[in-house]
Amino acid sequence: MSPSASYASQRPFKLGLRMQHLRVLAAIDDLGLVSRVADALSLSQSAISKQIAEIEGVVPNAVFYRERNRLYLTTSGKRLAHHAKLVLAQLHAAELEIQALALGETGFLRVGSVTSLVPSLLSQAITRFKAVAPQVSLAVVEGHFLSLHPLLARGEIDLALARTWQPKKYSGIDMQILSAEPVVATCGRNHPLLSKRRLSWAEACAGAWILPEKNTVARQAIEAFFANKGLPSPHDVIEAQSLPLSLALLQAMPRLCLLPESLALNYAAKGDLVALDLRLEGVLVEAGCFWREGHLANNPAARLFVDCLIASSD
Repeated sequence: MSPSASYASQRPFKLGLRMQHLRVLAAIDDLGLVSRVADALSLSQSAISKQIAEIEGVVPNAVFYRERNRLYLTTSGKRLAHHAKLVLAQLHAAELEIQALALGETGFLRVGSVTSLVPSLLSQAITRFKAVAPQVSLAVVEGHFLSLHPLLARGEIDLALARTWQPKKYSGIDMQILSAEPVVATCGRNHPLLSKRRLSWAEACAGAWILPEKNTVARQAIEAFFANKGLPSPHDVIEAQSLPLSLALLQAMPRLCLLPESLALNYAAKGDLVALDLRLEGVLVEAGCFWREGHLANNPAARLFVDCLIASSD
């Protein structure tokens, strides 16, 4: 088969789906309403309706069904939208790499991380990575795992770092445990609880806290830890994701916060806070790296960064 014949045979669904079709499929999956899809793509509703009709004419299976004013994807439509998002994500990555090449670079890597791993594991890995691959650009996205996982699945980030609790298998996602480290309670240097010779979890739990947002993996793990000890969850809580904000609040008011032990001891050595002798026994101990199945085989920069993470966790 000649090269031209090979390329021709790869045209999807014989007549071929165009790039705009992929954008429409992805937007319908996310937004549902034709009016919202039209706004998101800066097109008229009639133009979107035309694109939908063209998709239905190309794909042999039913792609959409309608209920009242909302447009839904069939099972085939959802699979098609999933692949459309992957293609669009890859094209976006190619665009970034082409832009980087124009600046004399050779790649672009996007890493997501929970906040608690940024000052330690992530920063060390970035230092190692840039020492051996200075030509590759890096972008870091901070967030909790429930916000990072969709970005990873859609190909908007290459890797995600998070602490694990009751780890489960995510469809299409591979992971590797990098390190194990206890999480400890911390407070400011003037906290009233420091006057106690021996502090219990019951006394700490009754105090004011800075905790991760509700419904995050970390918060669920923390509340399960308290419940297993027969303690109620703290009622006076400030929900904060930002590490600098948490540190500022610990220094400004009598509150408790949970941090990885090495990070807590580092801040304690600087005189910024006090690491208490209270550990989340067996909870949120492991830190792991997540990526899409097959991604490391196709992305040398991501594979190298995982190697740097492993080296930094030793």
